[in-house]
Amino acid sequence: MHIRLTTEDLTRVRFESSPLWETAASIRALHRQPTIHRPWVDATRTALAGSPEPDKASYLDILSTVVRPRGYMADALTPTPVRHGTFADALADVAAVEPEIWRDNLEYVRRFDPVPRVVETVDLLLRDLPAGIANIVAALDWYWELAIEPWWPRLRSLQLADIDWRLSQLSRHGIHEVFKSLHPSVVPTTDGLEIMRDCDATGHPAPGSGLILVPNAFIWPETLVLNVAPFVPTLTYAPRGVGRLWETASPTPTAPLAKLLGRTRAQILAQLDVPMTTTQLACALDLAPATVNTHLKVMSAGGLTASLRTGREVFYRRADVGESLLIGA
Repeated sequence: MHIRLTTEDLTRVRFESSPLWETAASIRALHRQPTIHRPWVDATRTALAGSPEPDKASYLDILSTVVRPRGYMADALTPTPVRHGTFADALADVAAVEPEIWRDNLEYVRRFDPVPRVVETVDLLLRDLPAGIANIVAALDWYWELAIEPWWPRLRSLQLADIDWRLSQLSRHGIHEVFKSLHPSVVPTTDGLEIMRDCDATGHPAPGSGLILVPNAFIWPETLVLNVAPFVPTLTYAPRGVGRLWETASPTPTAPLAKLLGRTRAQILAQLDVPMTTTQLACALDLAPATVNTHLKVMSAGGLTASLRTGREVFYRRADVGESLLIGA
């Protein structure tokens, strides 16, 4: 697949964290059960099985139809991510996708994988398309609450850490070096990006709409591409550190580090494997938010931590000095 990028497009490249794209990719991960996500797979299967939702069997059929274990995923399921969008915002966008786009997507699913269960589910959705779209939205909402929302702070922190790092690389090395670092299958060309994968998508977006890059933990080890009109071209890639996503134990600060910084500041430094807000740190360490905030101010002034703002939230991460201290302690 080729994503054509003009000079104007290159000035409109942006990174976004997307709860909807993570949710969609996780449906495929739940089918494939990759080892890297095994803790999440086990917990999510238990949560879904224990759900009292009377329509859960129908919802799971719908989700496994619009997100096939391999190959096609309905484009309408992942419309253009909006800046700082919530899952509710994204769900409203899914509901607002033109019915004809949904019809084309569902008919393609039926042609792509014409097994009886898929054909039956697609026929049911198409029989009353407005009701079918509403059922897809309801299925996504139910699945999000059980499978992704409990883990979203951790997933989002990983995404934001990756975006922060890639923006620093962008300022140092330029956009083409950032493109090269995304995934082995993503190859910069003189007029855009070549994605080394089979795809027969047609009706590409008109030049000038830009490109959205979305870190996505559950798409590992692949990529997910949206390159059809009327959406903005979007490319997902696995964020840095995805292999440590489900680790439950943060590094324990050593006695020398605790003596140097103080026990609480050493614990805060060790906890910041991924960016966290003051509230998240306070919950993780069982401390008052005001106490954590006071320590973070001192640590930031000393170059141990750095902050990044997204919307109204401020996340803190280990700076290079803090990372070196923790590794060397």
